[in-house]
Amino acid sequence: MTRPRTVPVVVWLIMLLHLAVMLVSTAVFPNVRSPDERQHVDLILQVRQGDAWPWPGPGTSFVTQGVTAGGFVESDSLDGPLHLADRQDLPPRDQRPSYLEAGGSATLTTETARGGIQPVFNQLVQHPPLYYLLGAGVVSLVPDWQDAPMDQVWLTLRWWNALLALPLPLLLFAAARRLRLPEPLPVAASLVPLAVPELTHLESAVNNDNLLVVLGACATLLVVRVLTGDLSRRTAALLGLVTTLALLTKGLALMFPAWIALAYLVAAWTHRERLRAAAVSLLVVAVCTLPGLAWWVRNVVVHGMLQPHGTHATPPDLTPVYGWSDGGITWLGRFAERMTTLFFVQDHAPGPMHAYLWQPELDASWWMARVALVVVLAGIVAALVRRPVPRLVALVLLFPVPALAGIVARGSWQQFAAFHDFGAALQGRYLYPGLVGLMVVAVAGAAVLRPAWRRAVPLALLVLAAGMHLTFQRDAWRLYWMPRDDGPGAFAQALAAVGHWYAFPSVVLVALVAAGLALTLVVAGSLARTALGERRPGSPAPVGADPMLAA
Repeated sequence: MTRPRTVPVVVWLIMLLHLAVMLVSTAVFPNVRSPDERQHVDLILQVRQGDAWPWPGPGTSFVTQGVTAGGFVESDSLDGPLHLADRQDLPPRDQRPSYLEAGGSATLTTETARGGIQPVFNQLVQHPPLYYLLGAGVVSLVPDWQDAPMDQVWLTLRWWNALLALPLPLLLFAAARRLRLPEPLPVAASLVPLAVPELTHLESAVNNDNLLVVLGACATLLVVRVLTGDLSRRTAALLGLVTTLALLTKGLALMFPAWIALAYLVAAWTHRERLRAAAVSLLVVAVCTLPGLAWWVRNVVVHGMLQPHGTHATPPDLTPVYGWSDGGITWLGRFAERMTTLFFVQDHAPGPMHAYLWQPELDASWWMARVALVVVLAGIVAALVRRPVPRLVALVLLFPVPALAGIVARGSWQQFAAFHDFGAALQGRYLYPGLVGLMVVAVAGAAVLRPAWRRAVPLALLVLAAGMHLTFQRDAWRLYWMPRDDGPGAFAQALAAVGHWYAFPSVVLVALVAAGLALTLVVAGSLARTALGERRPGSPAPVGADPMLAA
């Protein structure tokens, strides 16, 4: 029987559920409570006004006063719960300040430790401009955006980021199906974004990582096609185009060319009779990648380095002063802990991350991150040992994660060696461009299960995702919304606060929550019927079978 080429209905429903989770997350996490979100929004607005185009040089861009109107909490690390339900100072939606009312493009300043005043740098000019150009286009669609309540403009940008991430479940499904994983594992792969709460949190915020993640997912699907014998020039051109867009988004994409070259080498080895086709296609990729590489060549020519420092025209001296004996083992342990925790969840790094004796808060979501890590590692080991996909193919798909981790580790170690900083750049989100390859290999490990057990994998993954989100949301609500008085009615008070703080009418948020709950029930019902053996996703539906899993 030929394999179906269409997408099961349940995968489209999973995409919508993914979208609902992201959009609800825009309410749970207040504006600015995502890494560098204030600076991302600020740079988008500066591009929109022409203040950051042509692209500013390092150390010449400053955060504007107007962007502060969009956030009502601190953007730095928190020392404890905010108890936002107790705050009474937030004005009604139509009375909240606009960009112009808060100072517009005037430079934001801050007081130094010695009592002086200095401007607040926007360090994000170290990145390429593609994400900010696209964001400026979105802002252009908001009528009179400079005079509109700034939190509404901010929320519009958050919704745009959620839409950027919308296709992730479909891309995971397509990659798993292209690898010919047995049903219903491609459906299980599509559930992966729901099982990584920090990913959905990031997708609900304004961050250039969101564009890079979806481009990394597209590149992974194209690499899967190459590894499974698609050596066409069309696929090569698409892969080169995606790589160029990624290179114009963030420096982490500099690992893409080596990864793609490795994929074509493996494909050439596997299909030796088509060596010439592999070589020509790799050349096509290289040509199509040149526009993206040109940005980084420009950096070397203009600034004398591959990626300039965002806040200094002249980069700081990174001459090593400290070595392994000065706390290297502590740095390594913190690197492993932070990259694991912040890949799956977000604790907002309570306390001073640079402190030698800093310890993470071992809350419920911290432990759930360890559960998820064990599941992922078990799947990868099973895939590499039992080979449901060829081992070379699996290793190529896994390559981006250690490559990205190496880039992050190098930068973090430089800061440690120069300044004794134990926490620089330790963000698990930097591994997300390799998410699709990592998780598809992990899901492939379930192919070794007996068919009856394998049918339950999607439902088990949905249950894991629910558990991850429940613990993650519990910690987030305690950190932000719950009142100091934790008595009866505290949660209702927190719910009312979320509705009041939300920039769009509360009915929008109610509709999103209702849609998310309904989609969860429908998806869970379909996956439960699959687990019981009534249907295999993607196979022809017998009379009376569940139509949600029909291709």
